[in-house]
Amino acid sequence: MALGSIFSELTTGLRRNFSMTVSLVVTMSVSLVLASLGLLLQAQADRTEKYFGDRLQIQVNLCTQNSSAETCVGGRATEEQEQAVEAALDGNPEVRSFERWSPERNYEQAQEWLGQNEEDRKQLEALGPESFGTSYMVTLRDPNQFEGVQSQISGMDGVNSVVSMRDLLAPLFEVLSKLRWAALGTSLLLIVAAVLQVSNTIRMTAYARRREIGIMRLVGASSWHIQMPFILESLVAAVISAVLACAGLAAFMHFVVYGFLRDRLAGLTTWVRWEEAFTVMGYTTVLALLLALVPTLVMTRRYLKV
Repeated sequence: MALGSIFSELTTGLRRNFSMTVSLVVTMSVSLVLASLGLLLQAQADRTEKYFGDRLQIQVNLCTQNSSAETCVGGRATEEQEQAVEAALDGNPEVRSFERWSPERNYEQAQEWLGQNEEDRKQLEALGPESFGTSYMVTLRDPNQFEGVQSQISGMDGVNSVVSMRDLLAPLFEVLSKLRWAALGTSLLLIVAAVLQVSNTIRMTAYARRREIGIMRLVGASSWHIQMPFILESLVAAVISAVLACAGLAAFMHFVVYGFLRDRLAGLTTWVRWEEAFTVMGYTTVLALLLALVPTLVMTRRYLKV
């Protein structure tokens, strides 16, 4: 009988506050979608950093005949200079391994990367392999510890430049970071708006039902019985919002990640998988329930004086 009464009041409350419930669901859904995208971008940034961290971290380029660096006064790096560089890399405790790339291999790699249009192909053909120098592809034990190797090798004779992949990829990580913080920041503002909207909804609902609540107190209704319809209304809005947010994230994964990024840009990095998306959906659902329950419990005790 008590449960029937509670669900009857829940249905009546949803019908009375239909427009406010819809606006609350929309606000919460948008904020949860942005929060979930922010978490997904964080997972993508971690994947990208690990992808490149497990690969090349530093590229050591030796001098060519046309190099203008102070360490390239003698022109192309000699065999003795190459051996000195290899000995320095081999003796550095921060270096896990390194691989020597000949000028011919560097030229072939340049053709693969830059030879996708006619103008670049003509320029590469005009240069030829003899315009390229020897390089060393260095993998570090800790991708974050590259300054020691960079400072040691960059000043050696015959070394034209030392390029860190972290420096080259800095713009990519910066874009991912800005997108993540923009999504989370906007989500935070909308979450605050959702909390205020929950508070306002409870206040207005409590005022509209003040006579019913007064009668319930007079007949000895428990605090739980008075609060439960308000809690259930918030839970209904939270569940609908969580479902919509998870559906939006699933659509993003299906159409954007799996429908475009993993097909067209598969070689750029490893993209997030459904496992990360399902984890984010779980966090999103928990956040939705907290957004509904915490403000509701606080505000019902304040406005209903129970």
